[in-house]
Amino acid sequence: MCLAAGVAAGAQSFGGLQMDPECSEFIVKQGRGRAQQGMEMYKRFIFSLEDGGHVNVYDFKKADGIPIAGFELGSSCKDNHANNAEFGIEKKRGASFPLLYVSVGKVGCDIEWKCFVESIKRCGKRFSSELVQTITLDISGFAPKGYEPIFGSPSWLIDRERKALWVFSAHQRTIRSVTLRAEDNFYIAYRFRIPALSEGPEVVLTVDDLQQQVIFPYETWFTQSGCMYDGKIFYCFGVGEIDPEGRPSRIRVYDTDTGTIAAKYNLNAEIPLEMEDLVIKDGWIYVNTNSSPKRGQGDPIIYKLSMPK
Repeated sequence: MCLAAGVAAGAQSFGGLQMDPECSEFIVKQGRGRAQQGMEMYKRFIFSLEDGGHVNVYDFKKADGIPIAGFELGSSCKDNHANNAEFGIEKKRGASFPLLYVSVGKVGCDIEWKCFVESIKRCGKRFSSELVQTITLDISGFAPKGYEPIFGSPSWLIDRERKALWVFSAHQRTIRSVTLRAEDNFYIAYRFRIPALSEGPEVVLTVDDLQQQVIFPYETWFTQSGCMYDGKIFYCFGVGEIDPEGRPSRIRVYDTDTGTIAAKYNLNAEIPLEMEDLVIKDGWIYVNTNSSPKRGQGDPIIYKLSMPK
């Protein structure tokens, strides 16, 4: 297995297919409690996570925006930003869904480096979740062995097709007060195995578990979250109309095989709300967004985007 792929950000191509996608509103979500964050889908169910760990469930077929259920994650707490949600491959005995991997996504908190693995049960209209495993990333040995360390806030992504667990973050925090110039930063992806439940309730991944490192060029600010498909990381950035010049709505598609940007979506006109997470289902990209009532924005929306051709 190749342990390091890609080159320094300044030497890479900043190319990528410029997308002119189909874009439409799919669901205008009701039932909002707190800020919208991660999202995942499984068959007819949409799981929409909120800051702190509450989950609203929507019916994909009805697409009417009315929650059909709500529940708390087993990992719910004030510091769990619930920034990303990814269904895995393994299913705990008695569960209704595959394991759900939840990224914290809150910089500087005590649980910043953790991934919470949840097992969800459904009994009729009632859903519940228990925390069954916690995965922690320890990067203390990365730099001594020649690998690039991330600044923090790992986003945990599941490649279900290739059965891999990826961590995506950056060398420096992706805000302008830290990254003053784009050329000083780059994005980093680490590939690991997906820990089995049989490995126990607490798993620590170190440099000895690293299977691959890929470095990508940095040309957009303010990371949000994303997902994986066909060996590629689909990731969204920006805050929409809140800061259209400095942090516009964007999606970048990163190819983990080549270390390059495969496609670019510049979406501020199509998606003025703050994008939070992406799900690929049935050949479409679904974009979860957060809206700001204080800024006069309406209910948060899930948008539907066409895939790269």
